[in-house]
This record gives sequence, C-alpha cells and structure tokens, in this order.
Amino acid sequence: MHEIRAKLLLSVQRALLGAVSPNLRAVTCGWHEVEIKLRFVFDGEIAEENFEDAGVVASEVAADFPAPWTVDEDIVRLDCPQDLRLTALTLWAYLRKEVVAETGGPS
Repeated sequence: MHEIRAKLLLSVQRALLGAVSPNLRAVTCGWHEVEIKLRFVFDGEIAEENFEDAGVVASEVAADFPAPWTVDEDIVRLDCPQDLRLTALTLWAYLRKEVVAETGGPS
C-alpha cells in the first residue's frame, strides 16, 4: 500500500473533528500524483456554514501536505437514500449512519 493512504485518512479524520454537521452524509478522498481531492456529500440543502466548514477541513489537510501537494474540495448534494457510491472517491474518511430501508441494505 502507498504510504500516503494512512496519512491522508488520518489527516482528513482529524480535520473533521468539530466540523461534522447533521446533514453531512459522507466524506471521501483520494489523490493523483500530488493532487488531493476531498468530496463532501450532503443531504438536503447545503448551508453557507457547510461550505465554510468544508473549506476549513481542506485547509487543515493542506497544512499536513506541504508543496508540491495541492488540496481541492468538492461539495455535492446527494439526498438520502440515494446511493453514496455514485459520488465516492477512493477512500472513505467519514460515513454517517443512515436508516436502512426495509426493502434493501445500506446505501
């Protein structure tokens, strides 16, 4: 495994402390060469505070990865129960517990 995997997951999870709102469904991340991508998936309308929190998280992750690394955040609305895998990047840093529908498994 690539050594960045563990460092990236730990960085994102640390940066998320205190930044998780009730409408945040998931945070996934990944990297290509020296570019890190963070994807925040929200349920329902995305408030200005959610955009600000995502920016703070991205800034904290960027502080853990000095140049030449870059960090870019992507904010997506995907209402529950739509399948989170539709927007997921490679690594899952956060996943909200969601009610399982009677007709199927978790999303």
